[in-house]
Amino acid sequence: MSRTPGALGDLLAAYSVPSGHFDELMGAGGAVRPAWRPFIRHIEHTTAARLSAADASVARQIHDNGVTYNVYADANGPSRPWGLDVLPLIVTAAEWEPLAVGLSQRARLLNAILADVYGPQRLIADGSLPPALVFGHPGFLRPAHGITPPGGCFLHQVAFDLARAPDGGWRVVGTRCQAPSGAGYALENRVTIARLFPEAFRDLRVHRLASFFRTLQEALLAWSPSDGEVPHIVLLTPGPYNETYFEHAYLARYLGFTLVEGSDLTVRDDRVFLKTVKGLEPVHGILRRLDDDFCDPMELRTDSALGVPGLVQACRAGRVLVANALGVGVLESPALLAFLPAICERLFGEPLGLPSIATWWCGERAALGAIAPDLGGRILKPAFPQMPLEPVFLDRADADACARWATRLRTAPDDFVVEEYVPLSHAPSWDGDHLESRGLMLRVFLVADGRGQYSVMPGGLARIAGRDRQVVSNQRGGRSKDTWVLSDAPVPPFSMLRGPLGKDDVAQSSRIVSSRSAEHIFWLGRYAERSENSARLLRAVLTRLPYADSLMAEGSPVVRACVRHGLLPPDRPWGEDATADLADLEALLLAGLADPDAPYGLPGTVRQTVRAASAVRDRLSSDNWRLLSRLAGDIDEVPVGSLADTLEFLDRVIIDLVAVGGLETAHMTRDDGWRFLSLGRHLERLLYIATTVGEVASSGRGGDPLLLEWLLDLSDSLITYRARYMRHPEELAVAHLLTAEPGNPRAASFQLARLAKHARELPGGGLPDHAAALTRSAAAWERVDEGQRQLFAERTSLEQRLAESEALALALSNAITLRYFSHVYERQTSIL
Repeated sequence: MSRTPGALGDLLAAYSVPSGHFDELMGAGGAVRPAWRPFIRHIEHTTAARLSAADASVARQIHDNGVTYNVYADANGPSRPWGLDVLPLIVTAAEWEPLAVGLSQRARLLNAILADVYGPQRLIADGSLPPALVFGHPGFLRPAHGITPPGGCFLHQVAFDLARAPDGGWRVVGTRCQAPSGAGYALENRVTIARLFPEAFRDLRVHRLASFFRTLQEALLAWSPSDGEVPHIVLLTPGPYNETYFEHAYLARYLGFTLVEGSDLTVRDDRVFLKTVKGLEPVHGILRRLDDDFCDPMELRTDSALGVPGLVQACRAGRVLVANALGVGVLESPALLAFLPAICERLFGEPLGLPSIATWWCGERAALGAIAPDLGGRILKPAFPQMPLEPVFLDRADADACARWATRLRTAPDDFVVEEYVPLSHAPSWDGDHLESRGLMLRVFLVADGRGQYSVMPGGLARIAGRDRQVVSNQRGGRSKDTWVLSDAPVPPFSMLRGPLGKDDVAQSSRIVSSRSAEHIFWLGRYAERSENSARLLRAVLTRLPYADSLMAEGSPVVRACVRHGLLPPDRPWGEDATADLADLEALLLAGLADPDAPYGLPGTVRQTVRAASAVRDRLSSDNWRLLSRLAGDIDEVPVGSLADTLEFLDRVIIDLVAVGGLETAHMTRDDGWRFLSLGRHLERLLYIATTVGEVASSGRGGDPLLLEWLLDLSDSLITYRARYMRHPEELAVAHLLTAEPGNPRAASFQLARLAKHARELPGGGLPDHAAALTRSAAAWERVDEGQRQLFAERTSLEQRLAESEALALALSNAITLRYFSHVYERQTSIL
């Protein structure tokens, strides 16, 4: 198949690979390799325009799903979208099977090395492992020596970075074992690319990935010491500012594990517990995405605010499974590659099946002596990954540089390794409007199966270089590829579900809500409602600016409401010149909307909404997250043109926020998480009603029809009022609708009744005193006969009632925080 017909042939004709690099797509003479031929036949009529459209579709789906890799993990910076190439990497079954066997052997070998290093240390005693390589490595944790994890497995999951040499053979270039990242991204890549080429995916018999994750799930459940209980496993993340937090939330949801941060966990009597809204819940297994030394500030890194005090002791007592075991970071030294062949013969009596790149540890005098005269054309790098030094390619032509490094090696040889340089293979990538070859590396994931072996993910995370085409690095603009491992036989369907459930399983199943999650969910409700309220207030003011001078006069409740809700700076003086004030007011409102650095305005509130949502991303549906992701993108691109453009933009923002609320109402299970979300929304809505209506009441202008119409607009009650009364707004009817109407979801009495109900049904008996006070307040609003009161006329009475409602809302918020988020009222008996 030397020439591909059709539209694709023209694209392939311009495709080339640099000399000296293996071509993943084409063999000698420009013939498409056998692995790629079936896929090429499926897309042979694809044009450049279609590939560009597919590439745009992938980017759009990545954006909508919120798939990110935060290179700098900056709390204030934007998340970087995950890069995914439209074309997969294809590997045949014949090529994959020996690769999988070699990697499985290597994983077993590393686990055996860990068992020895943290046990009898025979490999060190007999010289198979140099003591300096182990004890000098920051990843060797002395507090972990002598700890045997449940099941005897130290290495529950591991990833190997592979590169293909010019001869076509794969080489292991690196090991990732502390918290190997990428498996979740590989799964997301698969979902996206398989949807793009469904016929090709089916006809090529591509292996599924779900079985790998099922093996991980079942192994952790089997090994977790649970004393006969159903094991509770959590996924420990550094938090939402970690660069791979998307993957942490994604895997927690996919595996059915509770996503936690270190502050969510506590150790009591050598047992680990999760702080939940119902009290302390035992934790039996921890799948950690936190580096070793950050895991326990008591015995490891003392300045860590991410870990769990006492976790090492809980491991020492055998009361919890930590996967991977603490201390596995010592395996990530590139210098270890030089010793693996001999250790494999020593422990297993067999040769190492899959070679590493040629490596020399400079701490060995014989190795140093052999390579020191000829360093050119090799790579010098730190022996310990934690050293802040970049690998250096030593050019043979630069004799002075080689001499300087040779001198450095002689003075500190233990700190360095020398590796052979392997020109990366190149794979096809779609770059805007043409095919281009890019350097490629492949990360393959393995998981212990509970029977002494390791299962290999039938695929992996392929990564390609950026525009320089040679260096594979997320920091330098590289992208990823879905990896298709082909099967010689039909691929059976597979599900992550573990089989039929009994009636007791169904009846007792419930999702645990940690205190931290509950707090973020509570504030998600508050910020989402606050964002919608602010957007409505801003729209209601900007809409009326051209013709409602009287609304903005001195002492205007409209201006005071804008200040109180963060749409205007609080220290701005307002004079009596209404015309000048109107122009100034519009400029300030628009500035607060358009300037991301302004200390006031709507964008900051929306970002707080998205930030709170990102902290509980594992609990949000895909549709909900897409809406929030779209909202975050929109708020960063506020139109700065005409007022009409701004109002149209605000309409879109309000629609998105209403849609977010609708998804929460219609699709969230009525569990404790939903209850805290609903509490946050109703609290914020009650505060909004109390403040806006209160500003009008205190102004003494409650009879102004323009102000009354403005109030109805703010509360999305204008249509309700017109349908009911069919007349211009009047103070009596408006007051009743916004404060005492029990059927109006925007009325104060409605919020009070809902808050009372939720407060009564909170976990652990709820907050009965607060519920009773809220119920009395709701009843007080509703008892007054509509025809016998004029609340706007009786300003003192109205202001007092609104102030009482506001005080009740704030008191409830404080009580919720103390009881359920801070555990001030935690019962000591909850751990018995």
